[in-house]
Parts: sequence; C-alpha cells; structure tokens
Amino acid sequence: MRQGLRVLYAVVMASLLWSANAIAGDQGTVYLSPGLIYYKAPDKQSIGIDDAELGGGLAVGFPVSERINIELLAGRAKLDYDLPGGNGSDNSDLLWLDVLYRISNNNGWSPFLLFGAGRTEIEFDDVRDAEKDTQLNAGVGVFKNLTERLALRGDIRLMYSPDQEDIQPFAFVGLTAFMGDMGGAASIGDADGDGVLDPDDKCPNTPPGTKVGPDGCELDSDGDGVVDSADKCPGTPPGIAVDADGCPPPAPEAAPELAETVTIDLNLEFDFDSAQLRPSHFPEIDEVTAFMKQFSGSVAVLEGHTDARGTDAYNQSLSERRASAVLEDMVTRGGVARERLSSKGLGESSPIDTNDTEEGRQHNRRVSAKISNGQ
Repeated sequence: MRQGLRVLYAVVMASLLWSANAIAGDQGTVYLSPGLIYYKAPDKQSIGIDDAELGGGLAVGFPVSERINIELLAGRAKLDYDLPGGNGSDNSDLLWLDVLYRISNNNGWSPFLLFGAGRTEIEFDDVRDAEKDTQLNAGVGVFKNLTERLALRGDIRLMYSPDQEDIQPFAFVGLTAFMGDMGGAASIGDADGDGVLDPDDKCPNTPPGTKVGPDGCELDSDGDGVVDSADKCPGTPPGIAVDADGCPPPAPEAAPELAETVTIDLNLEFDFDSAQLRPSHFPEIDEVTAFMKQFSGSVAVLEGHTDARGTDAYNQSLSERRASAVLEDMVTRGGVARERLSSKGLGESSPIDTNDTEEGRQHNRRVSAKISNGQ
C-alpha cells in the first residue's frame, strides 16, 4: 500500500506540472481535493473491527471531457481492532480510481455521480499480516463554487467488498482547488455565469443578472414569445397574439354604421341609346366606391334610368344595362365585393328633369346608387 501512495504522490506532482502547461495551452484543468474521510472497514470476524473512523484523504481529478473526470483518491484512517493475539489500532490505507460525471451547474452548485474501484490495506502493528481488499464504490456528491478556483466538495458512497460480500458506508468532505485554465474542458463550465453548464446552455451569451430557464435562455414568463426583459405587457393571457413589445395589438375601431339610406345620383351623361361608360364617368363612380368603403357594412342598389324617347320596353332594357355597367366597374376597378351590390333598371319612370329639352333628357340619362346599412 505504501508503494501505492508513492505512486499517487508521483501522479500528484505530474498533475501539477501538467496543469501549469494547461494554463498556457488551454487544455483544461486538474483539481486537487484534500479533505476528511469517513471510513468503515468490511465486517470481518477475524479482524474484530466494529467502528467507523475519521481520517484524511486527497483526491486528484483529471479532465476527460466537459462533464467527465478521472479521479484518484488516497486516504488513511486509524482503526481499532481486537484480535486473539492482541488489541490495538493501526492504519487503514485506501487507493481508489473513480469516474466522476457532473450532472449540471445551477447557481454555483454542481452535483455529480461517481463510481470506481480500488484496493484497501489494513495494517496490524505486526500482530498479524495486513488484510487487503479489493473494493467497488459508487455514490453522489456536489461541488459548491466559492471562487473561480476554489470550491467545497463532498460525496457519500457505498463500498462493496466482493471478497467479503459486505457493503459499508463512506463519505468524503473537503476543499477543491482548480489548478489549470478555468476556461478549459474540465472546469465547471458556465461561461456567461447564468447557472447553466455550457454544454446545456442554448443561449451562451446571456447578459449578467438575466433570469434564465433550464436551457440557459432568458425567461418568457407569460409564454407569449417575447422574453421578460423586452416584454412591456407581462402577464398576457395564453393564446393572445402580441407585437414585438409583447403587447396585444390595439383592437381595430368598429366601422361606422350607416344610420339611414343615402341616394347618390351619378352625373354620368350617357350617350343617347348607350350603356357604355366613358373615362369621364370614373370620378363619379369612385365617389360611390369610397363612400361604401367608409361604411364597410353597407350595401348598394344601382338604379339605371333613361329619358323618355323610345319604347318603354327598350328603355327598361337600356336602363338595366346602364346600371349593370356601373356595378361591374365598381367590382373590377373599385374592388367592392360583388355581394354588396345589386342593380336594376327603372326605364323612363323616374325622371329628375323635363324630357322636353336636350339638357333635361341628358339629366334623366343617369344611374343612382341607393346605399343602406346591410344589417
């Protein structure tokens, strides 16, 4: 066992040299953990050891990846024994090799799992030959960062001795000094200091002091897709669409309703015996279109008219074609929904001027729009 301790001493010295290179070469960091151990030897009737004892230990960790270290642990505890050849106390020395896996890092607390195997030797002050055991161990522990290079460390384990088929408790508590480059692979990596380990951090550059979730990204407490620091309307109910500030857009103003039916006479001045629209007609039609867009719930009946020349039947057909021409223009050029419009012809039945003069007959050749609330 003393040979094993000499080996551990050589390993520690080599790790110190390697960690000095790691500082310059960004290869990670070795750590040293001196501390106290709580050890109970395997129950053996031939040995007569009943009590667990405190002792000292030293763990040396070597980086493998961002989460995994290989760790050597050497320890010594003085145990009392009761043998037929004499009573006394002597040293129990252990040398274990373990794998340590860090689970996470939240607010400087970094829990880990570990397991491994090693040898334990109990001396008997020349009363009898030393007892040697191969032991397996597994347990859980935690680092608590104190500074960038110093942490508290503790773990509890169960030891199993295959030779004795016996399970016993073990505990280790101490300080941990990180020897190499803290930005390297084996450090308890949390580059932005948000409490989430770098491998788990989906937002690795979070500003200091920002509250983050388990993924390292800023919280969005009301779940509206806007992080808390940018959310000017926190507490938005679920399912509500929001803008870039996290606020629901203002409700659109209700369209004004038409209180009464409005009649607009369009001064279209159709040519005699014609239902063909002319470019000069478009401003008149656009006024009706704009009015209907202002009152989005309105509907219109377009009424076509003629002068008194011609037969009643012919004038009826001509008036219908004039009204239909205006309707189609309002749909195709003005963009009014077709279902909001209808047309009909009134022939020569509703003159607004005399049919005895050319000027009066021109006034009667017209289209009227009767606009009402569609509800």
